[in-house]
Amino acid sequence: MSTTELSDYSLLLLSLIGASAFLTGILHGATGMAGGVVMTAILSQVLGIKVAIPVMTCALVISHLSRVVIYWQNTDWRVARIVLLFGLPGTFLGALIFTRLDAGTVATVFALFLISSIPIRYWARRHHLRTGPVLLAGASTMWGVLAGNVVGPGFFLTPFLLGTGMNRLSFAGTLATVTLLMNLLKAGVFGSRSLLNGELLILGIILGVLTVPGNWLGSRLLKKTSDRHHGVIVDVLTIGLVVNFIYLAITSAS
Repeated sequence: MSTTELSDYSLLLLSLIGASAFLTGILHGATGMAGGVVMTAILSQVLGIKVAIPVMTCALVISHLSRVVIYWQNTDWRVARIVLLFGLPGTFLGALIFTRLDAGTVATVFALFLISSIPIRYWARRHHLRTGPVLLAGASTMWGVLAGNVVGPGFFLTPFLLGTGMNRLSFAGTLATVTLLMNLLKAGVFGSRSLLNGELLILGIILGVLTVPGNWLGSRLLKKTSDRHHGVIVDVLTIGLVVNFIYLAITSAS
């Protein structure tokens, strides 16, 4: 649905969506990623994935802005500059491609992206990946194209960021910075292609605001979580999300 009206949904359902935004904000703050993907999975069951992604793009602008503030002192600005320089052109291209895809294809791309991120992360851990400027630039270029099509491309970028030697707090701050600018660019593309009407924009803003206190609570948890446990949490979430988007791909095609 490209012109969803919020009046089509009950107050209870909208309240549950709002509560989900707060809870996934906690998850996002506690992992540095994943919360946006989980919220997209929830919204996709209600609005459809072609609507959920533009709405979450708007919400994540606000969510990531709050996380940029929280982790400002932990951000690795040198790494952020490299990622943005090589990633944003691909994001623009990926967002344009997204506007032409049907819902089933988008869900399939989402599932394949998440599936591929698992062996990449395990390979990086096993081989103690060390990311230099050239490798980071190449990974950022691929990340940019993915970022234009899906929510949560940090799943792909994670091992390359961690491979620079940063800890989980620097990771959270750096990823928040690059994804803030990436989502601003995507929102502009989606708005210019009429994928966002006034009500969907308002919904995205409301959901984004609701994630802010969740992000703050989650950041308290992240500081108490070890790097190893952080990795395990992300892997478990990835598997669950793969199942969700495979289901969406099948149901959208039928």
